Amino acid sequence: MEQLLAIFAPICGFLLLKTMLEQRATARSQNVHLLEEALKNPALDRATIESLTYQLTGSRPPRSNHPSRFMAVVLAVGWLALFTGIGIMVIGSMMPGDDETCAAGALVAIIGFGFVTYPFAVRELEARRGA
Repeated sequence: MEQLLAIFAPICGFLLLKTMLEQRATARSQNVHLLEEALKNPALDRATIESLTYQLTGSRPPRSNHPSRFMAVVLAVGWLALFTGIGIMVIGSMMPGDDETCAAGALVAIIGFGFVTYPFAVRELEARRGA
């Protein structure tokens, strides 16, 4: 009985492994076919095409890291300025007769909002210019 188990256990393990690998290969092949069909659609925007191409090939298009790091810093400064301005505005409104503090907070919040929206506006302009 032990000899029979020693013979059939590796055979069953091999068959199970082979079946799993074949199912993965079939699923991968179907995914690639679906992605190829999706890329043939002429109504896709550039971001969707880049995403589908990445899923198909696994490589991103070459881009410079410097503008994105700069934009990340601009976005971070914008968030800090926006919420600092809101905080100053709230504190200024709590203090009686302190309208200058409230106005300064509003100004800082508006500037922060401009910094927050700037990276998105630049990205949208670049996308429209490239299309």
